[in-house]
Amino acid sequence: MSSESEIFDYLEHHIRELIPVQGLSIRFEVPHSEEKAWRPDFMARVAYKNIQFRLIGEIIGQQSSSMFKAKLSLLKSHACKGEGLVRLVVAKYLSPDRRKQCQEEGVYFLDLSGNVFLELDGLYIERIGFPNRFPEKRRGRGPFSDKASLILRAAFSDTEKVWGVRELARSIGLDPGFVSRMAQELEKRNYVSRIDSKLKLREAKSLLEDWVREYDYKRNQEVRYFFLSKDPEEIIDKLIAARIPDDIPFALGLHAGANFVAPYAVYNEVHIYIQNKGGINRFVEELKLREAGEGANLIFLLPYYKHSVFYGKQRIRNVWVVSDLQLYLDLHNYPIRGLEQAEHLYEKRLKHIIEG
Repeated sequence: MSSESEIFDYLEHHIRELIPVQGLSIRFEVPHSEEKAWRPDFMARVAYKNIQFRLIGEIIGQQSSSMFKAKLSLLKSHACKGEGLVRLVVAKYLSPDRRKQCQEEGVYFLDLSGNVFLELDGLYIERIGFPNRFPEKRRGRGPFSDKASLILRAAFSDTEKVWGVRELARSIGLDPGFVSRMAQELEKRNYVSRIDSKLKLREAKSLLEDWVREYDYKRNQEVRYFFLSKDPEEIIDKLIAARIPDDIPFALGLHAGANFVAPYAVYNEVHIYIQNKGGINRFVEELKLREAGEGANLIFLLPYYKHSVFYGKQRIRNVWVVSDLQLYLDLHNYPIRGLEQAEHLYEKRLKHIIEG
């Protein structure tokens, strides 16, 4: 169940289970309007004891932050069209964060998992805490997958640029057909808009929020070593001095990488993205590393994003560092002071690009 029509069909047939209030009557209507711009997804007449009112509702089929915000905005504009209209968002599931956003915007909510909040004079309905009954399976070919993320990385490199599909495909070395399919998915999720058949990023901040939610640093494979040194800076100095051939791609990530572009948090481990285990062997030989479980201070990452992790890497102080975007993705949910460093990185390096 993913389309808005399927969600509405479920809502219509299960409304008494979703709002089990004795004596409450809800009669759905097909919305009609002369103005095409004002046509909510559904309307309903509600009666309870001596209370009567009309609901206007927007259904959220796509779970993107951009679409969620657009639906809230639509509801607020709809409510201005008529007195006494009560605004309601409906989705398969609304997270605690989304439910909080609804309340902050003065919009009531109901999800098909059982969570609902509706309050008027003489009527108070609040049922909170039901888990998601419709968890989405992870799809390997979505816009945040490895190859597809190259499209987003290119778009984030210049958020004002308007891209032709073939131009974009050529710049990131992907098949135009694949880029076209992903572009359709991005448009469906409200992440991009079409301008004369070309693509332009929209709601970049919302897109980044969704990407962080989808991304999992733990998908990278760690190979852990101990290097005798007094601090991470000494490890990095030794890395710079090591004779590593140019045909072994590697780049600093996480705290060690962030320390080069927007230093903030104290850290004890140096993380290095590297293409394959053969490359790790060269470092082991050059630096005389000792493999370690506990107490490791030099950690090689065999990337989950095999095709895209090095996109936009930057050379600083004679060493490669992954892009600011990759640093942000990795640090945001990293357990040891990661969020603090990610937020600092955003303010110093990403904010002016993402928000303009």
